[in-house]
Amino acid sequence: MKRLSRTQQAERNRGLVLDAARTVFLSRGYQGATLEQIADEAGFSKGVVYSQFDSKADLFLALLEARISERAAENARVADSLPDGDLPGFFDNATRGDQATPGWQLLVIEFRVHAARDPQLSRRYAAAHARTVEALAAVFEKVCASSGRAPGVPPRTLAELALALSAGAALELAANPDALGGPQLAAQITQVLEPLVRPAPPAAATESDRS
Repeated sequence: MKRLSRTQQAERNRGLVLDAARTVFLSRGYQGATLEQIADEAGFSKGVVYSQFDSKADLFLALLEARISERAAENARVADSLPDGDLPGFFDNATRGDQATPGWQLLVIEFRVHAARDPQLSRRYAAAHARTVEALAAVFEKVCASSGRAPGVPPRTLAELALALSAGAALELAANPDALGGPQLAAQITQVLEPLVRPAPPAAATESDRS
C-alpha cells in the first residue's frame, strides 16, 4: 500500500474522528460524550483528536457543518427532481432524511440549548443555522416559482417555520411516538405550510360584486 503523505494522513484521521464522533454523540448525547470516548471509538489517542479539533464543541460544529451541506445538497436535488410545486413530496423526502439518522434532531437541540449559555458558541451555532435557513429558503423560492403563485410569506420565513415545526415535532415524538400522526408527520407539516407556499387564487367575482 502506498504510504500516505502527512496531509493525506491528517485528512484520513480527521475523517475517522468525525465518524467516531457521530457514533458517540448519537449514542451518548452531547453532554454525555467525551473526547476520550471519541478517541477510543476512532482507535486514536486523545492527542490525535486534539490535533484536529480544539474542543468537543469544535468537533460537534464540524459535524453539524457537514450535515448542513449534505442536507442542503439533497434538498436541492429533490426540489429539481420532483414535479413542479410538489411540496408534499419534498416534505416526505425531508422527513425520511431526518428519520434516517435517529436522534440527530434531538442532539442538535441539546447542543443549541448548551450553546445558548455561551455567547461565542451561540454565535457560531447561529452562523451555521443561518446557512440551513438560506439553503431551505432557496428551495422554497424554487417551489413557489414553479407553482406560478406568489407565496403568502417570504421564502425565508417559510424556511424558519419549517425548521421550527421540525424541531418541535422532534420533541413531541420523543415524548410520544404517535404524536402528530406519527408516520403522517410529513403530511401534517405540509398541511400547515402549503397554504403559505401556494395561497389559493382570488375567488371569481360574482354579479353582485361587479354591480
